[in-house]
Amino acid sequence: MNNTKQILAIALVLSTAFATAQNNAYVAAESGLSLRDQPDVHGKLLSKLPYGEAIGVLENTDEKLVILDGGEKISGNWVKVETRQHIGYVFNGYLSPTKISKTINFEFEQLQVELKNLATKNYKRQHNLKQNDSLTIEVDLEASPEGKQLTLVDNDYKQVSIFQRYENSISYTGPNQPCQTKVWTAFNSEWTPIEQRNSRNFKLLTFSSEDWEQFAITALEALKPEIIEECGEAWLHELQQVNNLKDNPIQMTTKRIFLKFIITDSDDTITEKIIEFKLPTNC
Repeated sequence: MNNTKQILAIALVLSTAFATAQNNAYVAAESGLSLRDQPDVHGKLLSKLPYGEAIGVLENTDEKLVILDGGEKISGNWVKVETRQHIGYVFNGYLSPTKISKTINFEFEQLQVELKNLATKNYKRQHNLKQNDSLTIEVDLEASPEGKQLTLVDNDYKQVSIFQRYENSISYTGPNQPCQTKVWTAFNSEWTPIEQRNSRNFKLLTFSSEDWEQFAITALEALKPEIIEECGEAWLHELQQVNNLKDNPIQMTTKRIFLKFIITDSDDTITEKIIEFKLPTNC
């Protein structure tokens, strides 16, 4: 009898586990996918799920939905899903069973460029640089274009050269001195050619720990007059004695990353286009 109860208990646990098991899915709506508290378009909006986000599908409802998207009918059901913050319902016509590469596309007159795996705040995946010489992209929290792959998909230009530049900031306070004033400033690095792996693929630069060490030395040297004025010679001397930057009352961050495209057409006309990536920061 006791064995029977144990077997039934184990079966109940297993059935519950299977009933609550999740299937992973990924948001395929480029403009984001609405998460609602009910399987209905009039349900309360809980969140807007970004393109490429992974979610857990808990169950498939019998509530069907057809959406007209750019003249095309998208058919599917409402499904119950779980995200990091909510449990709710989404339309599965915009879900993918496979992980989505968060690719951003840039369109020039005679050039198509792809930047892979970068999450942005407005979820926009297509950007037109035919008429504009520059554009700004707000990068999502904890994301960065550093080290990402850049691909020239269709290129009819005679030559394409790509350069990268950083805008880094430094801030500091004097914890062991009466000075409580916070001084902050930003510095632009030099334009540096990005790594070209082959005729079509490039890799964006990454600011290394050695780069940060050199940046701190250069920035503090440039800021000597401000440091002395705000905190005095004694604090400057104390700061220079610290060997490990992690022990310093210093905060360093990258605020913006720029890409510059120098493109030459068949008539040897040269055009410059600049893409600015604005990174989230507390500074």
